[in-house]
Amino acid sequence: MTLVNVQLESPRILVKGFLIDVDVPSEERLMMHVDISALPGYKHVDWVSSLQDLLRRIDSEFRAERFGDGGTVASKRSVRVKYVKGEDGAQRKVAAFHPYPSTLVNRLKTIRHEVYALLNKYCLVLQEEKIGRARRKLYFLPAGLAADLMASIEEVNEKMRILAKEVAEFEGSVWFNEIMERVSEAIEIEGGFKAEVSPVRVSPVPLTLSRQFFAEYLAEEEKKALAEVEERRRAGLAALEREVEQRRREMLESLERDLKARIASIMDAAQKAVEMILKGERASVQALARQLGDLKRLVEGVGVEFGEQLAALGSVLSHAASKDIKGLKAAVSELAESVGIVPSGSLEVDLKAASLAMQGKSLLLTTID
Repeated sequence: MTLVNVQLESPRILVKGFLIDVDVPSEERLMMHVDISALPGYKHVDWVSSLQDLLRRIDSEFRAERFGDGGTVASKRSVRVKYVKGEDGAQRKVAAFHPYPSTLVNRLKTIRHEVYALLNKYCLVLQEEKIGRARRKLYFLPAGLAADLMASIEEVNEKMRILAKEVAEFEGSVWFNEIMERVSEAIEIEGGFKAEVSPVRVSPVPLTLSRQFFAEYLAEEEKKALAEVEERRRAGLAALEREVEQRRREMLESLERDLKARIASIMDAAQKAVEMILKGERASVQALARQLGDLKRLVEGVGVEFGEQLAALGSVLSHAASKDIKGLKAAVSELAESVGIVPSGSLEVDLKAASLAMQGKSLLLTTID
């Protein structure tokens, strides 16, 4: 991975923003789990098969009514059966499926992907941990981008409210009653079944990574300890100072790693795109330029300013998008010169040399106050 040496114009930076904890409803909210242990022998196989046929037919009818496609044959509908041990130690057969049309389930998937795309656009990854097969990320949202993210989340939640309304309407339909009747052949569900499609929740916690904030706090507490002539308290403050500074540096290093990975990814993609254009092939340069714009806005939100290298990279992408080979050659030469490389006149050679030269001096750690 190519790391990028970003020139910094601000002498000291105060990093302020929010820790983001996001709750995004998943398609699991639309899933039903039915204990079919009471079905005798292999009758559960017939029940599962008939339920799949019913779900597939309802999918087709729902699409025909919604989109007027004449009842196109629906894709396969799955009903997964797994064995689960209950609290009493007995093994149970449980069928899991979505009793809602695929179009509604897929809408929820799309909304979920949209939320995570917004988080990647406006936030930096502060921490990532693996929980079972899933990965949980802790996001840092720069203060200057908080309003933009929340406005986008409001737009997403409007889509979620519309989806929740459509899910509730389907629960009152003849189709849903058919499904519940089929379910009742295996087990009686008291009170029926209703999905909970709740809004996306973003819980921002204010955070500053400024050394000044912690220094002022520790200085004040140290005065109190001296006034109280309390050696144990002073020792505790010294330990706190060490731990706070270590954690602060770890968080800054996490932000730096995420920034470098994103910049390096754009550099690598730009190099490949230029190579494709020179071969006469199509390349999605415009999408790459949008990514660079989003990244620039994100990093400036943290407080780091781009230097001439990334400005030159933007020029490279601009000329690549218009397939202006002469302008592209000049832009690549400018990029090479900005990192101290004497241009050779070869687009491929100069661009690769510039990528290799842009190695990662600290983006944040030498400039954060």
